[in-house]
Amino acid sequence: MEFQTWREVLEYARWAPSPHNTQHWKFKLIDERRAVLFYDPARLLPIEDGAGRFMASGMGILLEMMSIAAAPLGLEVRGTPLNVPLDASARQPSPFADLELMVRAEPEPLDRELIRQRRTSRLPYNDRPVPPALLEELSRVAERFGHQFEHSNDPAEVAWVVGLNAETMFYDLRDDATRGEIGHWARYSLADAQQRGDGLAAFAMLFPGWLMRLFFEKNRLFQVPGLHQLCKWSYKRSMRGTRTVAWISGKFQEQPDCITAGRALARLWLTMTKHGVYLHPFGSVITNHRSHQYMEEHFAGTQRRHPLWLLVRLGQSDLPPRALRLLLDELIIP
Repeated sequence: MEFQTWREVLEYARWAPSPHNTQHWKFKLIDERRAVLFYDPARLLPIEDGAGRFMASGMGILLEMMSIAAAPLGLEVRGTPLNVPLDASARQPSPFADLELMVRAEPEPLDRELIRQRRTSRLPYNDRPVPPALLEELSRVAERFGHQFEHSNDPAEVAWVVGLNAETMFYDLRDDATRGEIGHWARYSLADAQQRGDGLAAFAMLFPGWLMRLFFEKNRLFQVPGLHQLCKWSYKRSMRGTRTVAWISGKFQEQPDCITAGRALARLWLTMTKHGVYLHPFGSVITNHRSHQYMEEHFAGTQRRHPLWLLVRLGQSDLPPRALRLLLDELIIP
């Protein structure tokens, strides 16, 4: 088969996570050694992520997982970003980075099968904190990329983080523009999710499809006193059993920094997967200016070198559903 090596690598890498499962990437295969990574402007998030930082970090996750996927072939993927802004108004996919398959210089400690096994778990966790040895390993992984992984098992801290995330989600979705952008990616039925192969599928988000549709299309109902508190209580209850929360800080301003942050997150996520631990990122806390400020103030006073760019809960749970993905042929530009 033509481009067999690239296709083998990309069959794994296409399972990389992306904001709202937008899968904002495409590939142009040049030859058995070279390819070009494109960004798809129709799959960006110009309202929530106007500066393109989280979408750039998503590209970093993808690049790191591509290289891990190439390891059993004795190869690694060198990605050379073109430093182009992510322009949601562009009319067609545009080049983002040059890709090259290189002979691997160092052994890869992570099995590429972890890429397929990785999940986001929005399920209740098992009421046990993440082991200290793993938390220390995660701190070392982050440090190799110049980032700082901090964590807490303190019940009061956990409750504060879970509460802030719930408050932010309901606050964010009161804004018509934000709700419209997120709602564009909502997939209410299994049939719709399977047909599209992307987005926020109700079955993966653990919401009944009818309730998810009501939330996006009739959101004012959820602002009624009493019903609002009930929904927020129910959402927070879905996170019961959480005993560990963590936050990551590092350079996250310019596009190259965001790509590096994504590479770090890919390694952190797969390292957790290796040890049977799931991750649930609270991205809205970062993109919402008010909540981000609350978070910065709450976690102030440490020896942190750079701003916070991610807040998460992590732990063990039942096997969560896996969000769907576009087929490889849909991602390759002829």
